[in-house]
Amino acid sequence: MKRNSILPMLVLTSIMGISSCSTDYMAYDVGLKDGIYFITDSVNYQFGMKVGEDFNYAIAVRLLGTPKHYDRKFGIELLEEETTAKEGLHYKLIDTFVIPADMVIGKVSFILHRYLDPEITKRAFVVKMRLVENENFRLVMNDECKLEFSDTELLRPRWWSDRHFGPYSQMLMMDILNNYWALEETHPLLFERIAAEYGRNLERAYSFPYQQEIAFIKYIITPAYEYYKEHPHPKVDIPEPATLV
Repeated sequence: MKRNSILPMLVLTSIMGISSCSTDYMAYDVGLKDGIYFITDSVNYQFGMKVGEDFNYAIAVRLLGTPKHYDRKFGIELLEEETTAKEGLHYKLIDTFVIPADMVIGKVSFILHRYLDPEITKRAFVVKMRLVENENFRLVMNDECKLEFSDTELLRPRWWSDRHFGPYSQMLMMDILNNYWALEETHPLLFERIAAEYGRNLERAYSFPYQQEIAFIKYIITPAYEYYKEHPHPKVDIPEPATLV
């Protein structure tokens, strides 16, 4: 009896599902413009341990509708009252706003400047933007997005030693790490040995890696010392390597 009663219920459910889908399809307005929206309403970008002066960053814009076989432009405007970053000093906005052909994702692209304004190491800067309706798209859901970015100082790592590196600064820490990472190409066996014990980012070094002190002085500290001897910087005062042995 139970088996016989289940079959009519399944048939009825299927019919209802088909009817519902058919109704939804019929209700869709094919003459309505496709919509666009930001996938998120805010993003936070930290330069952190990245190497370089200028960085490309893009915020995704998603299509609500049907992809077309041609590119379609969308509009953007900056909300000046909520924007603290200055174009040319903190960022450059790439003014090509397109949903590409046969795609459902476009982007708003920036070049973020790291070193043009020292204030960026003290506080975050904001670019607030809004999508603008045009002949191609209407606005749906999230039409505003805030990009917040900064280069605030990273905390002094546990492996930092004033005796070996001098006073801590994020800039010098990045130079030390870059010299360390360069060993993967120049001295791969040494790099593999150090990384196995202390990690690729020295994350397992709970103090200065004294077991590799000679290698650190020769291949990591000395190149940094020689560079800043030729290019002095007020934040850098590396002890002479010969005094460390």
